[in-house]
Amino acid sequence: MQGVGVGRASRARRARRLARREQSGHAVSAPVSGGANPLDGSGARSGLMGGFFGRSEKPALKVGDVFVVGKLPRVTYNPRANLRLEDQIQEYLEDRGTILSVSGPTKTGKTVLLKRVIDDAFWLTGGSLHSLEDFWRQLADVMGLASETSDNRTWTDGESRTKEGSATVGVASGKYSGASTTASSYGAGSRSVRDTSNNARSALRGSAYVLVIDDFHYIDQAVQLGIVRGLKDLVFDGLGVILASVPHRAYDAVRVEKEMTGRVTHLQIDPWSRDELLTISDRGFEALGVFDEDSRLGGRLADESFGSPFLMQDFCRRLCRDQGVHETKSSRFRLAPPPDWKPFFERTAADASKTAFDLLARGPRQRRDRRARLLKDGRKVDIYGAILAAIANTGPRLSIEYETLRSSLREVLASELPQRHEVTRVLDQMTQIAKEKIDGEPVVDYDDSLSTLHISDPYFAFYLRWGRVSVVSSLVPSGESF
Repeated sequence: MQGVGVGRASRARRARRLARREQSGHAVSAPVSGGANPLDGSGARSGLMGGFFGRSEKPALKVGDVFVVGKLPRVTYNPRANLRLEDQIQEYLEDRGTILSVSGPTKTGKTVLLKRVIDDAFWLTGGSLHSLEDFWRQLADVMGLASETSDNRTWTDGESRTKEGSATVGVASGKYSGASTTASSYGAGSRSVRDTSNNARSALRGSAYVLVIDDFHYIDQAVQLGIVRGLKDLVFDGLGVILASVPHRAYDAVRVEKEMTGRVTHLQIDPWSRDELLTISDRGFEALGVFDEDSRLGGRLADESFGSPFLMQDFCRRLCRDQGVHETKSSRFRLAPPPDWKPFFERTAADASKTAFDLLARGPRQRRDRRARLLKDGRKVDIYGAILAAIANTGPRLSIEYETLRSSLREVLASELPQRHEVTRVLDQMTQIAKEKIDGEPVVDYDDSLSTLHISDPYFAFYLRWGRVSVVSSLVPSGESF
């Protein structure tokens, strides 16, 4: 590992990256008749559909390979080149000397971007790191390190003799065997256990590799502190360390270890713009041989995606399959809008975050312990239902300051407003439920120091907009009706 120089590794990474871009371009960017290449490589939309139907023949593609959710997209990948995201990561890999904090809302493409750019990396996921021991053990595992060194040999006699053995030192392991006709026997063995953290630190020191910890904000702050302190000197020696998190937790490394001030580089991944989302639909529809006039359907889908390429990919795939498009069409096919968009989006919402919503609406106690409150639309809810209704009433926004939430409560409630301490208590309880009882990214996170509620998952925001009608009963206190 340590024999590879940082400069040489960087040049190799750049060469592989250019090769990937060229390969990707040929895969989805065949010239069209009477016009320029529909994909200019910049991530911008450049008259993609104008010469679409004069394109040369291409192999048929499955719709699930074009519109990809939760995997690395090939056809519909958008580097968002105007933001220089790939370039900034590459520059970090060349410079190093700091920890790179990559932050952005969940499902905005942080992991896809990092996997696209970084070839030589050890990946860990914050959700599985519950202790400092977990961190070093899992890091040693992904590096292929052994926690012990051994040398065991056995000779057995007979008409022929066999030799077998194994040796494991650091990251290298091997096995040997052979045969002869000498008649004798002998056995020997030795074993020594080495501390896992020391083993991993020795292998990483001065290496050209990169450690990526995805969802760093999942990790308890005490464990974060131990990780940062354990990596600090390795970063100084040239190890690349990238921490991916949500925006309001971007500076956890500094928050838990004040000495990291000035030693953390921040790269913010913003929600996608409408045009950036439209690139997904335009490229995907072109690859499947379907036509979306003036990107009208793609525009409608982009408007409901909350800046998330995951939602946009999901919408596009569902729209195609609803109209019988399962692979590249051999002849012209014009996509039509659904007869009614409302059922389309409600059906998507049903697959999104209903479980998370139900857990938050239920809260930590039985509903009979809570006072019923009347909404202006006639529903009777408890304080948890009232706050969820107020959150949804904001749009919902992905970041909601307390005063904004209070104003929204005033808009939705026909009864008396709850006191500030009641509201913040509920927001704290919702945050705890989101962290402890809901799998994956906590859908909400209340920052008491900033008096701001963050909706961390765009799927949950989408559910609040489109799933509310079908879950009215979830908001109604036990024994009440509306």
